[in-house]
Amino acid sequence: MDNINIIISREEVLRDDIPNNVKEKLENVNWISLPTIDFRKIYSKEVKEALERITNLYYHYCIFLSSNSVHLFFEIASDEKKLTETLHALSKMKIVVIGPKTKETLKNYGFDSEEANNHKNNNYSIIDIKNFLHKLDLENKKQPQIIPVRILIPRSAQSIKSNNFIDTNFDSIELNQVFFYDISEKKDISNSSQWKKLNKLSSYSGKTFLIFTSPSTVKSFFKIIYQLSSYHFDDKSERDIIQDMKIHKVISIGPTTSRVLIEKNIDHIESSVHTVKGTLEVVFDLV
Repeated sequence: MDNINIIISREEVLRDDIPNNVKEKLENVNWISLPTIDFRKIYSKEVKEALERITNLYYHYCIFLSSNSVHLFFEIASDEKKLTETLHALSKMKIVVIGPKTKETLKNYGFDSEEANNHKNNNYSIIDIKNFLHKLDLENKKQPQIIPVRILIPRSAQSIKSNNFIDTNFDSIELNQVFFYDISEKKDISNSSQWKKLNKLSSYSGKTFLIFTSPSTVKSFFKIIYQLSSYHFDDKSERDIIQDMKIHKVISIGPTTSRVLIEKNIDHIESSVHTVKGTLEVVFDLV
C-alpha cells in the first residue's frame, strides 16, 4: 500500500477503532488527529431540575448519546453535590445508549445499559434513538398507561443547530431533552503538535483523507482553519479550502455530519457504519 495521510477530527484514534484487516498496513499511514472541540458544562435551572427529578425517581429511562455526554453528566452531578443520589437513582432506571462505546463508558461507571439499535446493524446514530422511541411508544399504546413513560436525554446545546434535536411528539412518552453541555471550537491550539503537523500537510507524500466524526467537529474545524490562516483562506469557501488542501476524499461518520457537509457544499462519502472504525474501513477500501 502506498503512503496515505489520514486527518481525523478527534484528539486520538484508539486501537479498537482500527479495522483488524488493516493493522499490518499502519506503517504506511501518517495520522493527524486534530483536537477540534471544547466542552462547556451548563449549570442551568433546567439541569438542576432534571437532577432533582432523577433523585426523586421521576424518570423511567435515561438515554445517553455519546461517551462525552456520560462523563459530563456525572461531572455535573458531582459538581452539584448530587452524585451519590444520582448514582442510586440511575440504578433503578433503564439506561439506553446510542452505541457500544457509550455502553462501555457507562460500564466503567458501574452501569449496565442496552443499545437502542437492537437490530445490530452497526448504524449507531440518532436515527436508532428515534426508532427506539417510536417502538416504545407503540408498545405502550397497546396497554393502558396510568402515567406516561418519562425519559431524560442529557444533550448538547448544539443539537438544535445540528438539526438532530428530537422534535417528535409521542402519545405515551414524556421526553425531556435537557442541555447539560455546549460545544465550541477548541480555543488553545497554538501548542498543538497535530495542528502544526497539519500545516506541513503539503510536504507529505501520498493521498490525503479527511474524516469528520460529528457535525460540531465540521464546524469547529473550519472555524479554526480560518483563524489559523485568515490571510490565506479569508475569502475562500469551505469547499475551496478542501480543494486547496488537496484532500483526496472527505469521509463523514453519519447522516447528521453529512448534512452539515452538504450545507457547506463539500463532496463526501458517508460511512455505512456510523463509527470511527466504519470511516476507516471506507478509507482503506479506497486505497
